[in-house]
Amino acid sequence: MRVGIDAFSAPPPGRGGPTGILGFVWAVWPWMNWILPVFLVLHGFIGSVGGWESLMLLVGSPVIVPAFGLLGSLPRFILRRRGHRTAPGVIVPLLFLNWWGWVTFTLTMEGSGDNGALPSMLRMFVTAPLARDYEGTLFGGAVLTAVAAWVVVLVLACVLKPQPSQQTRTWSIVAWASAVAVPALLIGVIVLGVSLTPQQRDSAGLTVAEVAAMPLQEQADRARENYTETQERASAVRELIAPDGWTVSESGFTGTPTACRIADAECYAFAAEFAVPSTSGASDLESIVEPLRAQGWDVEATSRLEATDAQGYTLRIEVVRDDIYVEVTSPHWWGYDYDIGEVIGDREPLDPARVYRFDEWPELGA
Repeated sequence: MRVGIDAFSAPPPGRGGPTGILGFVWAVWPWMNWILPVFLVLHGFIGSVGGWESLMLLVGSPVIVPAFGLLGSLPRFILRRRGHRTAPGVIVPLLFLNWWGWVTFTLTMEGSGDNGALPSMLRMFVTAPLARDYEGTLFGGAVLTAVAAWVVVLVLACVLKPQPSQQTRTWSIVAWASAVAVPALLIGVIVLGVSLTPQQRDSAGLTVAEVAAMPLQEQADRARENYTETQERASAVRELIAPDGWTVSESGFTGTPTACRIADAECYAFAAEFAVPSTSGASDLESIVEPLRAQGWDVEATSRLEATDAQGYTLRIEVVRDDIYVEVTSPHWWGYDYDIGEVIGDREPLDPARVYRFDEWPELGA
């Protein structure tokens, strides 16, 4: 029982307990070993940011919390057995890295709900846009930093001897510096991510900030040009199949592109889907593979043709019953499709019975 007490508690006050920042770190070390995993388990219930992963963490908490707590306490237990009564100075910066690493891991953990990903706790505190791939890098870096710091602390705990008093005073300065520098570094990394997010470029090479500074009318004119280019690419493919007899099933703004969610910025894309009666089924597709490649499409020759081009457009051609469907989806451009649509104005609903030539398509409208 005595060993267990020594592993998880600091010396009683007034009986040679450590003083200064090294002593303070030594005293709070056991508490941090248990507070951080509890924070991880319960973080999803703070501000309602959690989803299914919060339930999984809660169910697994009888294993997660003791496992993290005991592993975190292991280096301190080894140090006590080797005669240490204060935190070795060389270990303190690593402890701050370990603790802040787990805090960052918890803050950047996204939730998982029935309708997709839920925002992390970090987004409760950082209201400015922050690219999700940047946040994901921060999430992964926090895990690597926390684990690496713990491994180094464990190795040092096995080899370090108790420090002479003069070395303790020197390392106290390092400890104070690390206590300030580690959280400051984290804040700096987050601020950097916020500043880089508006500099992301769309398929036309414009940044989020540049498009946001455009008047809405200019954004609408740009959207019309992008829509026309999308339709022209679809038209060139449709010409290879049939000159006339096309009906339209989709034409205009498509659902929110994945790129928008990753970039944490408003953007839009277009989709153009047409159908024409098939004359010979799947053999119709085989005959246009090479012409499509000549147009710059990287074609995967299967029962359903799928292709991409260098500009980021995607193409799908397939035979469904007695019809050939051609769908071209554009890359993304920055801009809020709702606001742009308000400027462009409404259009008549798509008429599924109307027949188009290969070089005709519906006008763009919201």
